[in-house]
Amino acid sequence: MGKQATKAMMAGMAIALGCCLYLLAPNPTIGAVLFSCGLLCVRIYRLNLFTGKIQYMTTTEYPLLFYIVVLFYNLLGAVFMWWVTRYLVADLAAPIAAAKAAQPFQIAFMKALGCGMLMSIATYPESPLWMCLICVPAFILAGFNHCIADIFYALAGGQIGWAFAATILGNICGGILMSNMWEKKQSNI
Repeated sequence: MGKQATKAMMAGMAIALGCCLYLLAPNPTIGAVLFSCGLLCVRIYRLNLFTGKIQYMTTTEYPLLFYIVVLFYNLLGAVFMWWVTRYLVADLAAPIAAAKAAQPFQIAFMKALGCGMLMSIATYPESPLWMCLICVPAFILAGFNHCIADIFYALAGGQIGWAFAATILGNICGGILMSNMWEKKQSNI
């Protein structure tokens, strides 16, 4: 499990790097496109990102422990990147962290569901890499919630709320929903 954990920590760092690029960009649209660098790193280097792997929960033999380890090390990677960049992005992340922490549970869940679906599309093995350049800006500009990105924003902005639990659940449900749709489509071919 050591190699898998390392790949998961690197994925968390890549997503947090995407958060930094978003925060430091001159405007939100450019930032949303730059954020794609994080997911492109995940895809190119075959890293273990929770929101990319969760779609396999109902269709493969990965044990539940695998998903728990991936989530934990993704979060650890995001925490590490927060620690490295905390003085650089704290003021920029504060409004995002406050808005996400204030979301009611059901709103956070629905926004995370949409993100989970888009991340499933972007990380599906048959999806071309350029889908990252569509799906990532789409989820960011729509204001959707991504559990790894949101923990980075929460730490950098100094606010975390119960909406984070809804974000994890929504990302899981969105990924599984898309996975089941992929499987249904494959069985109809």
